[in-house]
Amino acid sequence: MRTRGWKTLAAAVVATMATPAILRWLRRLGAARRAIDMRMTVIVERPIGDVFEFARDFENFPQITDSLLSIEDSQDGRSHWAVRSPTGHSVEWDATVTKYVPSSVIAWESVPDSPVKASGLMRFFPLSSTETRVDLTITYRPLRTGFADALRALVGANNTARLRTELAQAMHEMVAR
Repeated sequence: MRTRGWKTLAAAVVATMATPAILRWLRRLGAARRAIDMRMTVIVERPIGDVFEFARDFENFPQITDSLLSIEDSQDGRSHWAVRSPTGHSVEWDATVTKYVPSSVIAWESVPDSPVKASGLMRFFPLSSTETRVDLTITYRPLRTGFADALRALVGANNTARLRTELAQAMHEMVAR
């Protein structure tokens, strides 16, 4: 009987010591699933002017993906972004345009001290008078991931795969307009 008590106590001590490590591991794994590191090329059956005009107004982006709640584009190189976390809360940050060449390139990144490290780069290439290639690079890394967000991210769809699907569908819909 005494041996069983010691075994139970030892198991409790081991579990208590292992729990923080397991929780850290789950949070790191969930944070990795929330992150986006994507390169993609999309062909849009629209003239480059139409595609660039749509893309240069960041307020159009929430039409493309459900996870973007809103973007307030001040039209002076600054914007305010809000996305939905896996638990449904809003994560918000400011971004600045880092490169802008009309009908060619748009790049942006989150400002220092943001709760996320986010950046994007879009390069536009006319393939014909009615077709445009867009090379897109997007990174998004939340700097903090709570336990609930980590768990939801682990059981939910991979953010990169989901965004890739949403972008491809949005480009297809853009053609239909």
